[in-house]
Amino acid sequence: MPDVQPKQIAIIGGGILGITLAYKLSQAGQRVTLYERGNQLGGLASYMLYDGVRIDRFYHTILSSDMSMQTLIQESGVADRLHFTATRQGFYDNGQIYPFSSPMDFLRFPPLTLFQRFRLGLQIIYAQFERDATRMDVTPVKDWLVKISGQGVYTKVWKPLLRAKFDSEAVDVPATYIWARLRRMMGTRQGVTSKEMMCYLENGYYTLIEALAACCEKNGVTIHLETAIQEIVIDPNGRAAGIRTAEGVTPFDAIISTLQSPLLAQLIPGAPQPYVEQLQRQEYLGVLCPLLIMKRSIIPYYVLNITDETIPFTAVVETTNLIDPRHVKNHHLVYLPKYLAPGSELAQWPDDQVKSEWLKHLKRMFPNFSEADITDFWVQRARYVEPLRPINTTDQIPTVKTPVERLYIANTAMVYPELNNGESGTRLAVRVADQVLADGKTWESSTTNLLS
Repeated sequence: MPDVQPKQIAIIGGGILGITLAYKLSQAGQRVTLYERGNQLGGLASYMLYDGVRIDRFYHTILSSDMSMQTLIQESGVADRLHFTATRQGFYDNGQIYPFSSPMDFLRFPPLTLFQRFRLGLQIIYAQFERDATRMDVTPVKDWLVKISGQGVYTKVWKPLLRAKFDSEAVDVPATYIWARLRRMMGTRQGVTSKEMMCYLENGYYTLIEALAACCEKNGVTIHLETAIQEIVIDPNGRAAGIRTAEGVTPFDAIISTLQSPLLAQLIPGAPQPYVEQLQRQEYLGVLCPLLIMKRSIIPYYVLNITDETIPFTAVVETTNLIDPRHVKNHHLVYLPKYLAPGSELAQWPDDQVKSEWLKHLKRMFPNFSEADITDFWVQRARYVEPLRPINTTDQIPTVKTPVERLYIANTAMVYPELNNGESGTRLAVRVADQVLADGKTWESSTTNLLS
């Protein structure tokens, strides 16, 4: 990292992006203050305490190929709590469950004909050789998949995966999303058996968040929890000069927002209106994700994809087929996610209605499933989860440097064409930190000149 004179830098948002930024900037000697609205760090990577152990509110994946994440895990001192596991996935189709993990599983997948299985393999291979993200961005995902895989494979395999990720919005997304996923997942396979390797941290994803926060505090970072930002103050010269909270205005030399674009738009009334409108136009999928604490396992897979569109949840994710159950006191953790398009009626369902509907379909899928095996059922929700990037709209992705001088942005809409995950988020954080440090060489301090 560049060697710069210490500046006062504010970071808004304490998720993986925010805490990684704070760590990198403080490591370079900057004076960092981090603001988080919630009562704990982590954002979507926060946790619940259950039976004396931390459990992730939402499931998260660390792949064996995620080197940025693994570097942070090593540097923050928690590498001894990182474990690698060979995972499996399956498909639920027409009342039957089929393995879908290895090349042999693809070749034997009964819902497809032999020729369709060949075309599915061709799609996976083709994705590894396609390097042009620009071409993928202007190609509708269905067109690309049908061209190579055929309509039958699209209907049985790709369409359910798209429904799982994008709800009703899959019709307008570019091929980038499946292309990037195939490239990412194939990077985790090891050896002649082509086993998919994933990682997990004991005591949850928050283990890394907590370790980075401890490093930040050693480096002098000030962390404010339960602190809502009312406004990013822009001075008469058009420069981001401070943060307004309920306690008043605090001046800073630079401000970095990790908030979702529409939320940042609400905090910058003094910014150029076209930029505010650009942020407001960015749409996000939400998620409705019940978590079952079970007494026993219900599937042998980490992920069971679902082709039946009458089932409201789009996958069964049993994370204790990745995590050793002894690390969660031998509970079994099952997530039943449903990504929600903006305005989805399901977002308004009360928890009791979600539980009743979800369990009805779970019993239909698994005749031996018993509610008596459920220890707890929690409904987790989040409004802003996955940025939607329609075809050929990369010009709408925010740049790190905003039109407001010394206001920077780092959010998940900016990782495209990469997938939105911890790995891409931490890489973005490093890129933004480098930009701020490089720019900081030319700054004169503004912290004493702010008009409150």
